[in-house]
Amino acid sequence: MDNRIYSEQYHESYIPECAIARFGKGWVYGLDYSPDGTLLAVGSTIGIWIYDLQTGKELNLLTGHTAFLKSVAFSPDGKTLATGSEETTVRLWDVATGACKFILEGHKDTVFTVAFSPDGKTLASGSRDELIHFWDVETGKLMRTVAGHVYDVITVVYSPNGELLASCGSEEDKISLWNAKTGEFLLQLMGHKNGVLYLDFSPDSQTLASGGNDGFIRLWDPKTAQQIRSFKGDIVAFSRDGNTLVGADDDTIQFWNVETGDLIHKIKTTRETYQLKYSSDSSILTSADGAHIHFWDANTFELVKTISGYSQIIHAIAFSPDGQTVASVDDIIRFWDITTGQLKRTHTPEESPLRIAYSPDGNTFAYGTREKTIYLCNANTMKVEFTLKGHTNGIDSLVFSPDGQTLASGSWDNTIRIWNTNTGEHLRTFRKQIEGGHLISFTPDGQIVCVGSNDEIHLIDVATGNISKSIDTEPHRIDCVGLSPDGKILATGNDHQLIHLWDVATGELKETIQTEWEPGNLTFSPDGKTLASVGWRNIYLLDVNTGKIRKTLKGHIDSIFDIVFSPDGRILASCGRDSTVILWEMTE
Repeated sequence: MDNRIYSEQYHESYIPECAIARFGKGWVYGLDYSPDGTLLAVGSTIGIWIYDLQTGKELNLLTGHTAFLKSVAFSPDGKTLATGSEETTVRLWDVATGACKFILEGHKDTVFTVAFSPDGKTLASGSRDELIHFWDVETGKLMRTVAGHVYDVITVVYSPNGELLASCGSEEDKISLWNAKTGEFLLQLMGHKNGVLYLDFSPDSQTLASGGNDGFIRLWDPKTAQQIRSFKGDIVAFSRDGNTLVGADDDTIQFWNVETGDLIHKIKTTRETYQLKYSSDSSILTSADGAHIHFWDANTFELVKTISGYSQIIHAIAFSPDGQTVASVDDIIRFWDITTGQLKRTHTPEESPLRIAYSPDGNTFAYGTREKTIYLCNANTMKVEFTLKGHTNGIDSLVFSPDGQTLASGSWDNTIRIWNTNTGEHLRTFRKQIEGGHLISFTPDGQIVCVGSNDEIHLIDVATGNISKSIDTEPHRIDCVGLSPDGKILATGNDHQLIHLWDVATGELKETIQTEWEPGNLTFSPDGKTLASVGWRNIYLLDVNTGKIRKTLKGHIDSIFDIVFSPDGRILASCGRDSTVILWEMTE
């Protein structure tokens, strides 16, 4: 497969080493306009995307943070970008080159917020460690630290005149005002309940807007600490002329007249809004719901354009039997073309999908939801053909029989159910004897379903529902399982950093592999020679015969939730909490 296919769609730094593609741009955690209005920086779970606002195209992806990014801000001259992340560091980036200029170390926990002083000489950062740090932008040195919050410092913001710094905590009802030059505490603004999340100063520095968990936006006089008025909503942003305040209330964006408090206009969105930002000239309002970035004309309130490609956490993936498509599951189901790297189509379920499986002929796919329902869909038309109900809790596993005539489902209700895929009929249920059970697979002949249960492996006869054999793995608890393609070997993993290989026919332990990670997922390659194991955010490829590591795949920035080989074994796909799918090339 040609890497160049994907480099045309995404910046080269977007593709990790050993990978041939990456689908999805992560989840949006922050955004900011460059002062001249030509660039938009979008902080996501995998890095900072830089967009050319004239063309709408991606110019760069800044990577280097080893954990989720939480905040992003341009310097007043537009030459430097500051970011904060879960890894406890602040980074300063050269916007022109994309190079990291400084890594600012000093916080002891997640950095939620960063803000440049109006003169660009100082950067303030707030953290879960309850502290605010002031950094010298030129040298990267820590200048001073102020304390006073008793919960996470979620937001810090400078007044445009450079005299004040306002800060708020996630579970604090107060807003703190500080002398921006000296760090001296000045006063508190009290009125919110259940914590304050968002702050913004008016352009003339005379008014501070705050948004809290109590569902109200409040306007304050920062000199007297008096509340001026309140609005319904939480996220806040002033227009550049200070005449308009925009707020978000779940799936509604509201524009308010600052002087009179009158509602100017409402925009109804399809998702809850998490970020609001005016363009440098206030002609455009940008909103982000985590999965999309919308650009609204601030005068007509019409939608101008949308940047998509972001998504929520991806729970599961599946290859089509012909290997040409990989399906990924977040709040919607996306179907990606392996040859072109393009998104082919989407399916939007009414409920929250968790697991997905293709039928052997590729004509049908099934998905199970958090709301305990299973849907059988036509893979060509995307229409639901059968709705399977019976489980009493979320669906955590799905697999078709080799002949495609039956579907097995596993649930948090501690049962495995077997369904007729031609009629949608429920055939039988395997109940509490598999408490904690997780569906592994059908054996190649389709007659047996293998289920792991705490410290036992059950081989269940599909026709009768009887347990034909149980393998006692005690004292080795089962956290994950995998069945070899020929049905002869079962692999189990546990949190003691051990992988065990079991002979299915005899029930005997064949081999114990000591690892340096806690196996979170085990999958055999189609030829049975390689065992892929997830260890948090890395994938380890093991030689089944020797137990040795062949290769370690690194590219995800957080937990991996699912891995699957393509039918021909040439590609391994992975997905996880960073809201992306990575395709890895399986070469010796």
